[in-house]
Amino acid sequence: MRLALLPVVLLICGICLTQGYEDTTLEDDDFAEFEQFDADDDAIVDGVAEEVVPVKVKAKESPPDDFVEIEDDMIVEDEDSEFEHFQDPEEFEGFHETPPKSSEQPKITISNVPITARPKWDAYWLEGILCFFLTAYAISYMIGRAKNTSIATNFLKLHKPLLDDNFTLVGETGLDVVAVGDQRGWKREAEHCFTMWCSGRQCCEGMLLTLKLIKRQDLIHVLLGLARPNPDTLQLRIELGKDDSDPFVLCVAQKKLATKLGKEMQDLSLFCGERRPGDKHGLPGSLSVLSECAEATGAVLDSRVTAALNLYHQHIQYIHISDRFCGPKQLEETNVTKPPETEKVMLVSFALGPNGGDSEVRPLLLLVFYLLDKLKRLRLSKEALAKCEKRRQKVAEVWLRGAHAARQEQAVLRREEKRKQEKEKILAENDPEKQRRWELKEQKRQQRRNAPKMKQLKVKAM
Repeated sequence: MRLALLPVVLLICGICLTQGYEDTTLEDDDFAEFEQFDADDDAIVDGVAEEVVPVKVKAKESPPDDFVEIEDDMIVEDEDSEFEHFQDPEEFEGFHETPPKSSEQPKITISNVPITARPKWDAYWLEGILCFFLTAYAISYMIGRAKNTSIATNFLKLHKPLLDDNFTLVGETGLDVVAVGDQRGWKREAEHCFTMWCSGRQCCEGMLLTLKLIKRQDLIHVLLGLARPNPDTLQLRIELGKDDSDPFVLCVAQKKLATKLGKEMQDLSLFCGERRPGDKHGLPGSLSVLSECAEATGAVLDSRVTAALNLYHQHIQYIHISDRFCGPKQLEETNVTKPPETEKVMLVSFALGPNGGDSEVRPLLLLVFYLLDKLKRLRLSKEALAKCEKRRQKVAEVWLRGAHAARQEQAVLRREEKRKQEKEKILAENDPEKQRRWELKEQKRQQRRNAPKMKQLKVKAM
């Protein structure tokens, strides 16, 4: 019995030894069959294959059928018959032409980008220009404002004593006032505009001085002034009394400015139709005269005034005396039903020197005060006064006709608007009877308007 079990034990030991010496690489690994394919793929990548070349695999001899039977009853399609249409040279031209292979590795160049710790200022040139202009504008504003303020202060130092001698009250008081010490002074309307009111003098109700300087605080206007320079100006508006002088209109101005004023100002365009050169009145050729009455012109432009105008004509822009001053001419499109308010004023404008006026301002102010006293004593003859009154009556009649036409036009517009609202109201009610009556009413109204107008003559009975 023991001898019979010995071969069985030896067989079992042999089987165990055989299993112990088997290849450890052939373990139960589900992915072991794909390792060979991975090795082939790595070889292709290392060779940097530029094109995949199809490899034809010779199939075993098979029967003429398109399918081959393999173990486990699997059916595999013949590859030669499936891709046979790729061999057609007419359909795929140059299919077999393959570019030559090159074993050189592609060169990859890596550029060295420098690491900058600080940004380059070349990229901020626009911001730099803007900052420069803002800085220049701020500096120009401060310097220009200080310059204009110093000109206004210097004017007070030089010419305020003359104004105090001719007026009782001179200057303004308040917070935004430019003055010398604790005295009255200019009221700052803007950085380049100052005003001062004077009152308390005979021959006038008051005088408003306006000092209009160059906009030195604005860099843009400073640059424009280099191409087209404009001087500092002193404007005077003197309100005359109603009974201080006879009615007439007179203007002495520079040639270009006289043409502009004659077209724009309402009183000059109505009463002074002719512009005469200054040579005919003993004035320089650069001045022109717009006058309504020759007698008034000769009385105002006496020898003393003519001498002053000849001496300071380059500083005089205009001298405008009027009893019907109402400002610029009104537009034709505007319908005015009320008469414009007129004033008896004398307007004067002087061009100052480069430093805001120095020695030339005092003689010009003395000329203005002399003209005020002259207008107080001036009296026209009966013939000249009658002609002036006749012109004013004609102007008033023309204005009344224009105002009447404007009122009629406005009345027509109001009636049309009222009729339109009435029509909309009737159409909104959806009442056919009311709409029919309203249409008949409108037809009768149109017939009355289109009917010829006939005058009725009254015949006295015999």
